[in-house]
Amino acid sequence: MTTIAEIQKHLISRKLDACIITRGNMFLGQDILPEENLLCSLTGFTGSAGKLIIFRNRACLLVDGRYDIQARRQTDPASVEVFCTRDSLGTWIQHNVTQPCKFAYDPWCHSIAEVDFWKRVLTSHEFVETPPEFPAVRPSERDAEIFELDERFAGISADEKISYLTKFCADNNLDAYFIGECDCVSWLLNLRSRLLADTPVLRAFALVSAAGGVSLFVKDFDKLAAEFDTWRGKTIGLAFNRCPKKIQTLLRDKHVRCVNIPDPVVDWKAVKNPVEIAGFRAAHRRDAAAVCRFLHWLETNWQTADELGVVAKLHEFRAAGENYYSESFATIAGFAANGAVVHYQPTERTNRRLESGSVLLLDSGAQYLDGTTDITRTVAVGTPPQEIIDDFTRVLKAHIAAADALLPPDTPGLVPDTLARAALWRFGKDYAHGTGHGVGHFLNVHEGPQSLSLKSLAPLKAGMITSIEPGYYKENTYGIRIENLYLLEETSVEDKPLLRFEPLTMVPFDRRLINKALLSPAEIDWVNAYHQKVLTALSGFLPAEENAWLQAAAAPL
Repeated sequence: MTTIAEIQKHLISRKLDACIITRGNMFLGQDILPEENLLCSLTGFTGSAGKLIIFRNRACLLVDGRYDIQARRQTDPASVEVFCTRDSLGTWIQHNVTQPCKFAYDPWCHSIAEVDFWKRVLTSHEFVETPPEFPAVRPSERDAEIFELDERFAGISADEKISYLTKFCADNNLDAYFIGECDCVSWLLNLRSRLLADTPVLRAFALVSAAGGVSLFVKDFDKLAAEFDTWRGKTIGLAFNRCPKKIQTLLRDKHVRCVNIPDPVVDWKAVKNPVEIAGFRAAHRRDAAAVCRFLHWLETNWQTADELGVVAKLHEFRAAGENYYSESFATIAGFAANGAVVHYQPTERTNRRLESGSVLLLDSGAQYLDGTTDITRTVAVGTPPQEIIDDFTRVLKAHIAAADALLPPDTPGLVPDTLARAALWRFGKDYAHGTGHGVGHFLNVHEGPQSLSLKSLAPLKAGMITSIEPGYYKENTYGIRIENLYLLEETSVEDKPLLRFEPLTMVPFDRRLINKALLSPAEIDWVNAYHQKVLTALSGFLPAEENAWLQAAAAPL
């Protein structure tokens, strides 16, 4: 197996100063299979985001705030230095590598825009493609198991969606458009795959001609060069921030003109059509019923439960639901101190039994044929101390501050993010992750372009779906996060068009953790109104015993 030390020997023999390793492959930012995870095999870090720079005498792992604690726990400090940063890879190099360096990078694993930034801004450094003997990440040879998503779930046929793109090509004087993001390919063609455990996306590239012809590339990437050879002298559009650098190289080698044009499918996909929205609502009602049944079970069985048992039991309730396909990500079930690790997932080694006096942070979701869910509830186990109750209430205030906001159309995502954080900043608290992310329709549970984060300039539009999930984490003690999914809907005040957050998630907040004295009258009204929506949405969905539990759990404050 390749090691950091072996790569460092290659650096010396090739007269290179550093090598860049990503957690990913040519499908930039997409889920990967375990056998594709070179970053994990080199460092032991299992998080879903990170980049490794291996120098001749050191190795630096760059992670964001979600993974700071986890990365330090999982890596050997003698061989890997962990840096928690909000900087991009290029910006981190700009600020931290002062001596000129010759970096090797895999052109399949970095976007055209990213590499162009390095070469344009980091002029004291040199960037070259990795030599053949360096490790490279390529998609697994497993069968993709492709299937079609029925139009009754997708809402629009693949032919109609392709017609949108052919018109786009005509409007922009393009002979074809190359789609580098596989969730866009999946949405455009109404295709899905069973390859990934929790994400039904088809990992593929697509080239769509102005006449509507589609060339699909799932594993046969050697055929890309031959395909591009037929487009000599033509003009192909592609998004430089969403396509691997290698694609641009192949196109230029075949004398194809590349035009940097944002992928229109990204925005089409993000604004859900009426059938997708109806599917989301239906999926969330079924999902909420499953989560409520689980919470009822937990209330009377926590004394004998542990984290892994919680994961299994919640899965059991969900899997019985109509149109259930899979989880939407591996369930995060962190009790007490484990909950302070933002993306903690229990293992046999870390599994903890539930004990009275703390909280369980439970972040989970499911893929249904008609929609995708993602919910976090922080649940009292026994009688938590007042400190936890007060912190939970402060996080709830942050959640309400964003969820109750009315925003002008096209407001950037940083605005509701700031509203949520400001409610916690008043108490000297914050969290090292975004406030929310977009959600795909039976696709990626994390979807752009919209997000709620301090750096997000992407405009929010009616029809988008986003999470709102502020939190607070006291290291080695407990973690709190409250997450709902919301549909952005049009509204108005005195004829001024605005957007509002309409909840899709229909599960009560744990009333045992709410200190009513810390809430304003308006916040109390918001919680009561939300709980009434929960009761209305789940009417008739639960058996008598679970329904009685729900009536108490969603009673007015």
